[in-house]
Amino acid sequence: MIESACMMLDYIDEKTIASGIRKAIAAVIEEGKVRTYDMMRMSGKPSVLQNGAASTEEMTNAIIAKL
Repeated sequence: MIESACMMLDYIDEKTIASGIRKAIAAVIEEGKVRTYDMMRMSGKPSVLQNGAASTEEMTNAIIAKL
């Protein structure tokens, strides 16, 4: 979803903003502290949050913090 927003920003010639968002995503992934269940190779069950996976909201907040 976030990449779709970046693609829209590219399309409307807001490439600097899109690049900043992509860099923030890369920084969060590289840091490795906040990882969603798919990044942790877990199956998509409700228990994944209890097993240490980040929620979508937590991942989003980590990306926003990097901006």
